Amino acid sequence: MNDENGRDDDDLLLRLEGGDERALSELFARHWERLRRMIRLRLDQRLQGRIDSSDVLQDAFLEVARQAPEYLAQPDMPPFLWLRFLTMPGFLDNQG
Repeated sequence: MNDENGRDDDDLLLRLEGGDERALSELFARHWERLRRMIRLRLDQRLQGRIDSSDVLQDAFLEVARQAPEYLAQPDMPPFLWLRFLTMPGFLDNQG
């Protein structure tokens, strides 16, 4: 993450802390394509026709929204890593 992206993420986190619920959607949207590429690279080729990375990301967003207050209370990793961390368990569940 470069400094500009970090500042943008920090601004979105500040907005979220201030009660701006759209900020979470904007944060996720900022990283959507990067997360989607990560999923596509790790998705078993046998499953690529049955599982869409966008569906995995939609499920992951629900988990992100659920865990956002906990993350905001103690952000122990950069926002993208947090999003990636929450995306991978849902992605792995969908592979089985």
